[in-house]
Amino acid sequence: MKSLFIAGTDTGVGKTVVAGAMAAALRLKGVRVGVMKPVSCGGLEDVWFLKKCAGVDDPLELLNPIALKSPLSPNVAARIEKTKIEPQKIKKAHDILKKKYEALVIEGCGGLLVPIQDDLLVVDLIPMLKADALLVSRSGLGAINHSLLSIEALRRRKIKLLGVIFNRLSGGELSIPEKTNPQVVAEIGGIESWGTFPFMKRGCEADCLGKAALKHIALKKIL
Repeated sequence: MKSLFIAGTDTGVGKTVVAGAMAAALRLKGVRVGVMKPVSCGGLEDVWFLKKCAGVDDPLELLNPIALKSPLSPNVAARIEKTKIEPQKIKKAHDILKKKYEALVIEGCGGLLVPIQDDLLVVDLIPMLKADALLVSRSGLGAINHSLLSIEALRRRKIKLLGVIFNRLSGGELSIPEKTNPQVVAEIGGIESWGTFPFMKRGCEADCLGKAALKHIALKKIL
């Protein structure tokens, strides 16, 4: 099974929750799954979350080779913190994890065109790591535009996109946009919808997230 890069249409669309849920789901299905967040900005909470979902004991510096303290774009955070970002550290960590696990779930940071360095964008990590992409979009208003722009950015770079996952950011009944967005994006974007991931309350354990992913996300496409 190849490396899966969980990309986002924007910041705050739920990449971490979806990535963690997918890792937990694969683990529940008996797949030896690893996780990785190549670049983090603003803390290590996401990395700890992914680690718990996958049930792995790898050191944080391997799971997250570039850790920046400021909640900013990586290039700006590195400049402020007077830190040099070394992309080869990401590649080296990835190669170690790839050999160890059957599947590797990789979470990006922010949207696809967020700069890691002034000449290196998040989207550039996908071919560098020889991964396939899964796009996470919000489920409600704004999903169509952001999803189609992200699909276009991936296709211009000839990156394989497996599908789009729509993540609910609140509970309650599905709104009209939430009901119709997946079909609209699939038809106009020429891409498969992998389903709508339900809103999950804080404190939901890893197995709970994994079971939700198995129920609502089309993981059979990669299992």
